[in-house]
Amino acid sequence: MVLVFDVSSDLAMFRKSYTTTSAVSFPFPPPTALAGLIGAICGLKHGSNSSASSARFWKEMSGMRVAVGIKRPIRWFTTAVNLMKFKTPNASMGEHIQVKHQFAKMPKYRVYVEGDTEVYRTLRKCLKEGRFVYTPYLGLAFCIADVEFLGEFETEPVFFEENSRINIDTVLPDYGEVEVDVLATGGVHREVVPFRMDENRRLEETVTVFYPHVSQESSCHLVLSKQGQVDITAVGSEKVAWFRPW
Repeated sequence: MVLVFDVSSDLAMFRKSYTTTSAVSFPFPPPTALAGLIGAICGLKHGSNSSASSARFWKEMSGMRVAVGIKRPIRWFTTAVNLMKFKTPNASMGEHIQVKHQFAKMPKYRVYVEGDTEVYRTLRKCLKEGRFVYTPYLGLAFCIADVEFLGEFETEPVFFEENSRINIDTVLPDYGEVEVDVLATGGVHREVVPFRMDENRRLEETVTVFYPHVSQESSCHLVLSKQGQVDITAVGSEKVAWFRPW
């Protein structure tokens, strides 16, 4: 069974870790951000009271897998954000810096979660009741998310025949010899995103992904011409490409 829910907000910002003087965002929540979103909804403890870098909830994510789809065209908004230095008691505005931030404007994403775990069962209960332990947000604390639960669905296998084409409704991880029909898709982007961290927030694994150039809501899919080693299932009327389990 798969839990499906939509998340949207006025702004979203999933910072690329290698940016310094300017904060540049991924266009969609990478798997690490989805893990944090699930943890916030379920109220998983991360142990930051003992260490700021603690992320103990990753242990509880073991065995779960996720997928994410882009449901609105990606529009970018760039602005300067005042960052104040709070190392002094008065927090004087004289000690601040303006940093450019790149935000996704009015984004909407569809999240798919699968796994026979206690976290899955807790997430299902929270989504059905519309109750969240911690406030869900999209990347930054002031990008508060609206969460719409769409339901719990069974999955069906997708059989990929030779010389065929399949429309994929999610971001596509590059596992094996994946091939995308760029012309039929209308434009494809490639990113390397964080996939998993350890319990001290150190990056353990990244994954290369493909996603469509979304210019309108009807173009939110990729046309796949070779499956490679990606697990693809049908969830309702959608074709979902899964990240590997954590």
